[in-house]
Amino acid sequence: MKRQLCCLLTGAALLYGEAVAGDPVAVSINGKVVAAPCQVSSDSVAKTVPLTGAQGVRASSLSTPGSATDWVPFDVTIERCPVGTATTTMLFAGDADSAGPDDRYRNTGSAGNIAVQLQSAEGAPLGNNKTLSGAIANRGYVYHLRARAYSAQGGVTPGTINSVVTVTFSWQ
Repeated sequence: MKRQLCCLLTGAALLYGEAVAGDPVAVSINGKVVAAPCQVSSDSVAKTVPLTGAQGVRASSLSTPGSATDWVPFDVTIERCPVGTATTTMLFAGDADSAGPDDRYRNTGSAGNIAVQLQSAEGAPLGNNKTLSGAIANRGYVYHLRARAYSAQGGVTPGTINSVVTVTFSWQ
């Protein structure tokens, strides 16, 4: 009985040794550390740009092709960027106006023959899928932009002017 038990234990140990001793397994572990993004200033998160005064604009002042309202300047501010962030880029997206897709967006309001024109303060066109970059200084950046109502055809009909432009930011 003693001898059988000894053989059983020896056999079990050999089986156990074969089960544990196998080919080595390589486990790869990887990841990525990223900086927290910059923040869009609270007054820039949902920006409304009034293109006309409280009284509006007379349709007759936009009767000729190429007529427009005055430019309305506005800013979008980025702040609290992590140390080491060098640039920020805005990507513009919206329903492009077919008569001027480089810097115009379709009017979804009730006025006819008019679009919303959007540019940088320096005049760079900011139509659908255009980008604008800026160098971060003091952990932030201010984009200086301008917008206006523009009629390529003239003959604007009375109504409202509305357009939505979505901006997506990226940081480097």
